[in-house]
This record gives sequence, C-alpha cells and structure tokens, in this order.
Amino acid sequence: MRITFFIILLFSILLTNAQCNDLIKLRETYIVSYNDLQKCKELHNLSKNCKPQLDPVEFSYSIISRLMECNFIFNPLIKYKKFKESTQQLDSMIHLNPQYTEIRFLRYLVQLNCPKFLGYRINLENDYKFIMSNITSENKDLKDFILPIINNLNDARASNTSK
Repeated sequence: MRITFFIILLFSILLTNAQCNDLIKLRETYIVSYNDLQKCKELHNLSKNCKPQLDPVEFSYSIISRLMECNFIFNPLIKYKKFKESTQQLDSMIHLNPQYTEIRFLRYLVQLNCPKFLGYRINLENDYKFIMSNITSENKDLKDFILPIINNLNDARASNTSK
C-alpha cells in the first residue's frame, strides 16, 4: 500500500513539474522582469517546461526571458550571440505560428526596445498592424494585457513628438 501511494505521489510530482505554467502568471512575471535579473530567471523557470509544439505562446516567454537576460550580460560578444539566437527562435515561432497575436506582441516589444544598430526592427510596423487588427477578436485576458501597454507606448510617442 505504501509503495503504491509513493509511486502515485512521485508520478503526480513529475507531471506537475513537467507542465507549462498558465499565461496569466507568465504575463504578470514578464511585466515585472524587464529590469530585474531575478524576475527574468523566474520567468524562465516558469516557462522552461513549455513545449513549442504544444504551448507556442508559453514557450515564447522562455525565449523572451533569455532575451531579457541580455540586459545583464557584460560581454558584448556573448550578449550579441544570445540575442541573435533568441531572436531567430522567436522569428521561427512566429513563422510556425503566425496566427498568435501574443507572440507577435512579444516580438514587437523586443523590436521597440532593442538598440537600432542591431537591425532587429524589420517587422516592427507589420507586427503593430497585425496586433491592432486582431486584438478585437482575442479573449479578454489578452486584451487586458496588450491594450494598456500599447496605449502607454502610443501616449509616450505622442508626447515625444509634441515636444
């Protein structure tokens, strides 16, 4: 009886650890992880068990966590290599899953925040148009995540152009 209980307990722990975390938790952690290495690592830990084929949006947060970690790397060669690998992965995720607004939104934010000299702004305008044309058909949670950020970015742009 004890062995059966132990096996069931062990199996349930393994299944729990192998599951991908929910999007709400990933989004919340993403928001607070921009300038915090510990939060970046937390985001990575929350999303590292996600499978690209089963959980493309959740897996994209794992890619994003690695991109955000570039902010804390001092060696420019390592930073650039990690940036290139991660952006290629993100672009591949979008190529394989073009219908996901959230993945496009994540790439849009990366493109806005990376230095221009890296040349990773090719899809900036297309991603923005895609996001804005598809946001109305998304669920409330995703709208509540994306729209305030987009509105803040638009307000910031408007205040910069009026100066």
